[in-house]
Amino acid sequence: MTGGTWTVARRILRGIRGDRMTIGLVIGAPVFIMYLVSEVFADTQGLAPMILGILVFVLTYMLTSIGFLRERQAGTLERILVAPISRTSIVVGYFLGYGVLATIQSLVLLMAALFFLEVEFAHGIFLFFVLEILGAMTAIGIGILLSLFADNEFQAIQFIPLVLTPQVVLGGTFTPIDTLPLYLRLPARVMPLTYLVQGMDYVIAGIGFLDDFIIAVAVLIEFTVLAIGVSQIVINNLS
Repeated sequence: MTGGTWTVARRILRGIRGDRMTIGLVIGAPVFIMYLVSEVFADTQGLAPMILGILVFVLTYMLTSIGFLRERQAGTLERILVAPISRTSIVVGYFLGYGVLATIQSLVLLMAALFFLEVEFAHGIFLFFVLEILGAMTAIGIGILLSLFADNEFQAIQFIPLVLTPQVVLGGTFTPIDTLPLYLRLPARVMPLTYLVQGMDYVIAGIGFLDDFIIAVAVLIEFTVLAIGVSQIVINNLS
């Protein structure tokens, strides 16, 4: 990685000092939601793959999209664009900065799930954490990309029902994808949350096979790389 990449990443991390909303979203939100789930639902083990998959995705999206939008509104992104830093370094730097925050958030979510839900992992905590980070990186990519088309925080949040809610409904969270009509099954197969939940099913509940987990990991990596590439194209057009 270039010096420009680290410069962008460090600037993001320094910027959250004193930002109570961001700190609350990173640390407080996962703990509070896990507590509520433990109080409301009896079969938390059965719900864990769906709940943890959705939370990783949605919380990371909100963290990234709002944070990156603030970068644009404050004029920070424009100042970085005129600096002698390549567009690739800029995008990767943002991914790295928000990736550190997402990693902290993922660790907090994991600890809260162990404490409040007493979740057991059929294939170990390590594979779960790997999948959790990949899901978060995918959400970072989508968050950065969509925030480039938003003019304010309200518009960034509006993308949740437009982009994230269909993934929650169709991604195998409520009913198996194979039981959906063909016209819903096809879009479900190209949604990242589908593969995140598929991987969670394998790691937490032991549902499916190792091939299912490998496919989920490969697809999430592909979505992350694609989001980086598209974000770089859009940022190039902004400059």
